[in-house]
Parts: sequence; structure tokens; C-alpha cells
Amino acid sequence: MADPQDAPSIGKLAGQLGYLFEDDPALRDAPVDELVARLNRDDRLARAIARYPNRTDAEIRAHLEEFDDRIGVDDVEQARRLATGDG
Repeated sequence: MADPQDAPSIGKLAGQLGYLFEDDPALRDAPVDELVARLNRDDRLARAIARYPNRTDAEIRAHLEEFDDRIGVDDVEQARRLATGDG
């Protein structure tokens, strides 16, 4: 995993989860590992878009493996509590 200092803040993750839960309320009860995987995938995609802004979607997807996961289980558990008002 990458340097935790580079990871998104708990507050930012809570905001992202809030949007996900609005779009798909069933995700509120999703296993934390599923949320971690989703947030890491979205995070890698955002970093790839930022690094390769003029590339096609297919080209950007080809670069996703260049980016490490930065979001861990503990962070997502804390963010979920904030997003759902349980923390």
C-alpha cells in the first residue's frame, strides 16, 4: 500500500461514501472489503485521469495498475460511520 499520508482523508472518504449511498442505498450494508475495493478503484481512476488527461478511456484504464491502493479498511470503517451518522 502507498504512503498513508498520500491517502484521501477520512472526511473526503465519508463524502464519497455519502454520494455512493445516495445513488445506491444498498451499499450502506455492503461488506467493508467491497467498499474498500470500490473506493480504491475510483481513486486509481482519478489519479490516472489526472496523470493522463488527454488519453482515451481505454488508454487510461490501461494505466490503472501504475497506481497503488491508498485506502484501507480502517479508513473506510471510520468514513462509513461518519457518512451514516454513526460516528
